[in-house]
Amino acid sequence: MHLIIFSNILTPRIKYIFNFIFKDILKAELEFTGNSTYFLQSEHIKISYGDEPLGEELFFKSTPLLFSNKLEEIKPKTVSFGEYQVPFPVEQSALPFDVFAASFFMISRYEEYLHQRNTEEEFKPSKSYQHKWRVLDKPIIDEWALIIKSIIRKKHPAFKFQEKKFQHQPTIHFNMLTHLPDGFLNKTKFIFSAVFKKENNYLGSKFDRLTGVAINNEQVLEQVKEIFVSKKSNPLYFLDFPDVPMDYIRADNIAKILNNQSVGLLRPCASNTQKITEIKEGLVKLKKIHPNLTTSTSQQLEVLKFPICYLNILNSGITSDYSMGYSNAPGFRAGTCTPFNWYDLQLEKVTPLVVHSYCLTDHIFQFLTHEAATEKIHQYIDAVKMVNGTFYSSWSLKSLSDHPKYKKLKSLFREMLNHAGN
Repeated sequence: MHLIIFSNILTPRIKYIFNFIFKDILKAELEFTGNSTYFLQSEHIKISYGDEPLGEELFFKSTPLLFSNKLEEIKPKTVSFGEYQVPFPVEQSALPFDVFAASFFMISRYEEYLHQRNTEEEFKPSKSYQHKWRVLDKPIIDEWALIIKSIIRKKHPAFKFQEKKFQHQPTIHFNMLTHLPDGFLNKTKFIFSAVFKKENNYLGSKFDRLTGVAINNEQVLEQVKEIFVSKKSNPLYFLDFPDVPMDYIRADNIAKILNNQSVGLLRPCASNTQKITEIKEGLVKLKKIHPNLTTSTSQQLEVLKFPICYLNILNSGITSDYSMGYSNAPGFRAGTCTPFNWYDLQLEKVTPLVVHSYCLTDHIFQFLTHEAATEKIHQYIDAVKMVNGTFYSSWSLKSLSDHPKYKKLKSLFREMLNHAGN
């Protein structure tokens, strides 16, 4: 027995969000139909989505959003639902709001498309609807999915859902360092290049050594490996390469340490299509560090713009991304802690790019006391555990070093692993 979904019109948006909630989150088998006779005669668990129910099935009243194929200016009305506000209110429905339209609005980043269509300014989490509705700190789509699951079980106690387990995936990023080439002329050219190209990292690393805050990447990577010896999983590493030939990059020891680790490319996303070449060059360098690389994975911790950033990633052959989150604020940017395929609102289609959304970064903890940061970590891990999702966080490698400046952050990283049971 499985779920059968009826809607008069089965749009790409409807299929996308119903598949995400029922298949990806709730792990249930799903069938769609627009044939009312077939639906009514079916012996499976019936759910309809539209203006009115067809019979005694579980009915969710719809709003226009999922039946549209355009990106339109909308300002969702809201209704109170427990301790927070929910958009797209409806009446005479299983829930007092269109949970599927609300979920699609968040996971597609609908408001960010509109924001970036109207301005070049960075989208700030404090301006988001999720912040206004007081749901930014919750994997709210996953919570709604569990409410739907409870409604189905109440009506059909014998129906079985597959179980999903809590998982934890920390990500760690760092810059590959360079060394001076041989020969006076080559050294001169390289230094001039480092002055005029910020990406080269050479002068920055020299300055760090002079000021005493530099870290030894190889040494810290070995220490991190020791931390994870007794853990159930390993971190995912993201590397940022300087804009210099591979011969100038200190890679040998890094390659050995990361031999059996999962790695990806850091900061590949760009706001114009001319940068695709740089992304592909970064992937070539990454392949030299990790020849056995099978899937192309990325993370960007700078401004994430829709859809250009994800289009550039896709066009570069990257299939998995960990950029969905706010680098300077805690929160579930896409409203979920379950990986999902990115839905491109301009092309109105599901893409092959799988998005893994992080909710915390070490940058946030720098401005909190140890007690407040610990409480924040516990709050977010517990929220993800409650829905059996995946807890993603993002850390700089230097934050895990033994340098006194990063003592608090390293301690918080260990606390996070312990609380997650990893």
